[in-house]
Parts: sequence; C-alpha cells; structure tokens
Amino acid sequence: MTPDEVGKLLNVSRETMCQLKAYVALLEKWQRRINLVANSTIADVWRRHILDSAQLVRFYPPNAKKILDVGSGAGFPGLVLAIMGDVEVDLVESDQRKAIFLSTVIRSLGLPAKVHNQRIESLPNLAPDVVTARALAPVSKLMKLIENQLSLDTVCLFLKSASVEDELTDLQSYSTMVSTNYPSVSGPNGVVLELKYKS
Repeated sequence: MTPDEVGKLLNVSRETMCQLKAYVALLEKWQRRINLVANSTIADVWRRHILDSAQLVRFYPPNAKKILDVGSGAGFPGLVLAIMGDVEVDLVESDQRKAIFLSTVIRSLGLPAKVHNQRIESLPNLAPDVVTARALAPVSKLMKLIENQLSLDTVCLFLKSASVEDELTDLQSYSTMVSTNYPSVSGPNGVVLELKYKS
C-alpha cells in the first residue's frame, strides 16, 4: 500500500500525513543501524505498521486523553497514535537503543509523548485511559504485567493475530473483563482485541 492509500483510508490531514512520512523516514534511517522491525516488513511499512497502528483510534473510549503503550519497540502503535493527535502517550520500552530512537522521533516531530526506559512492572500507576500493546506477550501474561495500571475505566487495545482465541482461554482470572475481537483493517490475519471491565 502507498502512503496516499493509507492516508485516504485513515482520512488524515496533510499535516498528519507529513508527520507520518517523517516518522517512516527516521525509521528507515535507523533500521540500517539497529533492528527496530523485521526487515521483511519495511517494504510494506505503511500497511503493516502505520495502518495497523492507526486503526486503534476508532476504538478509543469517549474522552480518551492518556494512552499507555507497553513494549513500544519502534513506536507501534504508540508513536503513530501520538501523531494521530488528541492524546498524550506514555511509551514503555526497556531496550535502551529503541528508547533512544523513540525519544529522537518525539523530539524531531514535537509529539505529545514521553518515553519510559524501564520495565512496565516498575512503573508507578500513570492512570491511562487506554493501554495498548502489539506483539508483546500472550494476553494472560500481558494482563499481569499491566495490572497495576488498570482502573475500572481503562480500556485495553491489543493488536493480535487471529490465534488470539487460544490466548483468551487463559484469561479466567480476568472474568470481570469483557473481550471483543474486531477484524484488523491491515490484513486478514490480524485482530484488534478490546478488553474492558463489565459495566
């Protein structure tokens, strides 16, 4: 997919598109030095990474202002969500080189985001409205990692593969939460998993 095709699908402004392109340029430059994403995905970066991340915006709860992105890596979905606007993003990344890359993008693009170069378990509660993660850990492990970040109003949005159903069978300890799977717009094998507390 071309940048323009993704821009049309997401219905973003020209300014947002410019920032996404600047981010991709930085990613490609740094990728030559450190392994930020699988090399095989760089040729399809707009579909595999940008579109995949940006689709989470439509699942925000009303008035969402604070996003916590766990295991941010190269910034997917966290940096993309910061570029898409209307939220502040806390990015948690324990790998120092990746954290430096994230900070560089934030500074270059003037994004409303902050990097925490540590493990999620050691972070104080940041009171996020939304917690996001992509390809970090099985759901049951992920929920243990973030449990001190959750409140009754927090919505979890995880980018997962179609095999997520197997992971959900281990979620018995979170029976107070409702899970919903939405098909991903970036490919037939992906899903957006939404978890929130029963109202």
